[in-house]
Amino acid sequence: MSAVEDVRKVLQDFLAPELREIRGQLAAMEEINRIRHDYLVQRLDQIQQSFAFDKRISELEADKKKSA
Repeated sequence: MSAVEDVRKVLQDFLAPELREIRGQLAAMEEINRIRHDYLVQRLDQIQQSFAFDKRISELEADKKKSA
């Protein structure tokens, strides 16, 4: 065998399966990160809605009109 064939064989026998495994792990990590991102966006929306000052001001104005 020539040196080129030896290197090719090493790449095919060792590195290619390792790279496929790493690719699979990265795909799993990307999915986890996507789920976390979606959760954080949803949670931030909830927090933003709870601090919705325009809604609170409207409620205060409505209460003020009722008591007046």
